[in-house]
Amino acid sequence: MKHALITSLLLLTAPATHAATAIDGWYSSVFGGYAYVPNNISTTRESTTYTNANYESEYNAGGSFGFKSNPMRYEGQVTYLNAALNHVYENDLKQTQTSGDNHAIFGLVNVYYDFPDVIQTISPFLGLGLGYGWIDMKVDNRRLTDVPNFSDAGSAFAYQGSAGLTFNFAENYALNIGYRYIGTSSVFAFGHMFQAHLANISAIYRYEEARYK
Repeated sequence: MKHALITSLLLLTAPATHAATAIDGWYSSVFGGYAYVPNNISTTRESTTYTNANYESEYNAGGSFGFKSNPMRYEGQVTYLNAALNHVYENDLKQTQTSGDNHAIFGLVNVYYDFPDVIQTISPFLGLGLGYGWIDMKVDNRRLTDVPNFSDAGSAFAYQGSAGLTFNFAENYALNIGYRYIGTSSVFAFGHMFQAHLANISAIYRYEEARYK
């Protein structure tokens, strides 16, 4: 009886141990989550100076494709961000009757380091990325008849830092929970750098499972 119990426990735990081993090779992922976008404008147009933009209803989404060679990962990534304008200061006066939005698209090349599992199936990671970003911003002053609308776009060099946890619940499937910071050089159209703090959940699929069978 005791022998049978031990054998049964080994059989039950074997798949879990096997599933915790993340495989090397090509992978892709999709992700989404919350985005916090600080003020990113300090410019004057048609005698109106725009500063201290505040946003709400912020989110981000995107995907990546890369290669894992334990403990490193290398990937290309595209991220889309959207934030609705809550208020902005125009000539040092807070304007809550305005509307608008802020969109951004980033193309980044990232490098990650995957640490050994802290507990079975859970591995911390750190990452850095470089790339380019395109940012668009609109301020609608329709309720202020004496103030013109603002609309412009620009691009800038971008960089990224990230940290999080990977849950390797199968050889070729995993989930990431992570924090990312994206920043840019100053965007000429807005007279200010762009920044975003992102909280993401990512679903990962690894293609190379057949190599391990």
